[in-house]
Amino acid sequence: MTAIALRNIEKRFGGNNGLSVLQGLDLTIEEGEAYVLLGRSGCGKTTTLRLIAGLEEPSGGELLISGDAVYSPAKKVWVPPEQRPIGMVFQSYALWPTMTVMENVRFTLAHGRTRLKRAEALERSRQVLEMMQIMHLADRRVTQLSGGQQQRVALARAIAQRPRILLMDEPLSNLDPQLRSDVRGELRKLCKDLGISSVIVTHDRDDALGLADQVGVMSNGKILQQAEPATVMNQPRSLFIARLFDEMNTFSGRILALEEGLASIEIADRTLQLPAQEWMSLEQQVTVGARPARQHFADEGMAGTIIESHLEGQMRRNKVDVDGAVQTIYHHGAALEVGTRVHIATDENGWLVFPGD
Repeated sequence: MTAIALRNIEKRFGGNNGLSVLQGLDLTIEEGEAYVLLGRSGCGKTTTLRLIAGLEEPSGGELLISGDAVYSPAKKVWVPPEQRPIGMVFQSYALWPTMTVMENVRFTLAHGRTRLKRAEALERSRQVLEMMQIMHLADRRVTQLSGGQQQRVALARAIAQRPRILLMDEPLSNLDPQLRSDVRGELRKLCKDLGISSVIVTHDRDDALGLADQVGVMSNGKILQQAEPATVMNQPRSLFIARLFDEMNTFSGRILALEEGLASIEIADRTLQLPAQEWMSLEQQVTVGARPARQHFADEGMAGTIIESHLEGQMRRNKVDVDGAVQTIYHHGAALEVGTRVHIATDENGWLVFPGD
């Protein structure tokens, strides 16, 4: 069953002649699915989340939750946010600073959409605080908590309402890297255990890979590619999408021949034989790229010169000039002196090809 459906959604700020943020957006999210909207700031992902929540009204199109229209000009339907079966975790967490952890969770149950009696609200609050492993913090004010603890309170408050859909806007952005990794796994397991459909907005690649069943890459108010995380990571439709997920070493190239399913592509000091694609044509300018993780120093390969070498984590990050194209290569061991001549080898199937700029 479909949990959320956006059909030809438009959003403009400032009237018909104002700023257009979303243009004909179509999006379908299935029941129980974790869907991540990934993109740079200003691409429209948070606006999309707010439209689903009812915090913003679309300028056109139709929006359905569990098959029922919550926005439809044709049907004259607009369901306000408090009547939608959703829970939301804001980037800032939006906790009440004068209240304790327990009061933050219980207040929403007693005065929000659910309207539980005091005893029932208290019992459900205890249940979710135990589920999030923060019952021992129940009597603390949220201002006395760490960022990770506040994040758990915000999640507990949203989940306590037993929503069918959980919306999260950059939910892990305020956490340090190690805690972020730990909470990412807990969050995914929690949503799966509860059977909640979730929509997560992020600009972070690791969050997308770690949380999503499906990733939608956004730019300029449109979905550029939608697929499972591994597919978007390893088979990006464009160089823009590829670079959202990881570094890319790139070369300008030219297609010399197309024969028997292979494309002969000239780059730097060599010609590559790569699988041909439908969009390719003879003499076409292309961009050929490989991720640094698929490349390494070797005795043979593309020749280049070290222009920079420094320690990054447990590896050395090197900048290598290959015929004017600067490449990033990592290696274990001592720093390489500037000016050192090296050779770069690329793993089999490590190259990706995109239409040229």
